[in-house]
Amino acid sequence: MQHASARALGLMTILLLSTTLAVVSPSVGAESSLDIEILDTKVNPANNHTYHLLSASSWTEAAQAARGLEGFLVTVDDEAENTWLHETWGDDGNVTRHLWTGLNDATEEGVFRWHDGTPFLHRQWGEDQPSMTDVEDYVHITGPNMGSLEPGEWNDLENDPQYFPVYGVVEIGPGADFALRFDGDDDHVITDDDSSLKAPATAGELTIEARINPVDVDGIHTIVMYGDHGYGLYLDDGRLGYASEYSLSKNPLSDANISLPTDVWSTVAVALNASTGGTFFLNGAAIGTFDATKAEIPAGDFGSNDCYEADLACENMVIGRHGAGADRYHFHGMIDHVAITAADLRNTTDGNVTLMATTNSMSSWTSNLLSPSA
Repeated sequence: MQHASARALGLMTILLLSTTLAVVSPSVGAESSLDIEILDTKVNPANNHTYHLLSASSWTEAAQAARGLEGFLVTVDDEAENTWLHETWGDDGNVTRHLWTGLNDATEEGVFRWHDGTPFLHRQWGEDQPSMTDVEDYVHITGPNMGSLEPGEWNDLENDPQYFPVYGVVEIGPGADFALRFDGDDDHVITDDDSSLKAPATAGELTIEARINPVDVDGIHTIVMYGDHGYGLYLDDGRLGYASEYSLSKNPLSDANISLPTDVWSTVAVALNASTGGTFFLNGAAIGTFDATKAEIPAGDFGSNDCYEADLACENMVIGRHGAGADRYHFHGMIDHVAITAADLRNTTDGNVTLMATTNSMSSWTSNLLSPSA
């Protein structure tokens, strides 16, 4: 994978830009000289993403048209999305089609990536697929009459098959999936050094919020950590954990009776005041509290790792791994957004604790078309 880079913009908004697109094409409209048309447009009610069905073409032409529409050929995240695509355009009861997805191994044989450059997690191969040849590099959702392959399964083809038409499906708009996939082994993102990230330790207040889609919640999976064993948010056997000390056994965890779901998007957060304690949140609802004895806000300067041994500042966010120089507890799944605020954003009304919106975060990170670092 390519190494990530980050840069501060405005209120320390860090947007990560892609360096690993499988196909780099000039921006063209769908009805340009490529002679590709938009046949239909639908919104998937399960994720509110917008999809365009293109007229039949080669994979590379469909990919070029997708970029001209400010999108990418579709990234299929799970079986439900695959079923929706197949039933919407692959076989709607009247017309059957083969559908191009964004999945391909054109850059390196056997190493599949989606068109937006990210690794892939969900797999729905048909029997004896993929073929693993230099000729067939582009993956489609199968239609009828594919021998042993069932309609709706995945099969790889050459770029421009002549024996049946294949129709591109484009995913675009705010709902298009540009989240980072983390493989749970070594994928992570390290942002630039930013001394303002020490502000929560000085202020005595902190809110960490993230949007995640974990594949695995068994064991420990770090969402984000500041510096060298600084404050952070992680998963511990399905529960949320707040990193207040070096020893994980001393850190507070969310309610043991509530386990975070896998393979769905969730917004998770912790908000705290070092003098009074804190609260964990799942999709806006409180799922556990802890007192001031576990609400320390460490400054991320433990001094135990390669970062300090190299006399570096270590003032960065590490996303998907347990802090600077700590090569463990990697996140497995997708992360789309992380926000750090030097304020306790809890609001208590009539005894109910809720989380206020993060409108003035000290530092935030949003994934935008990038593969994480290995």
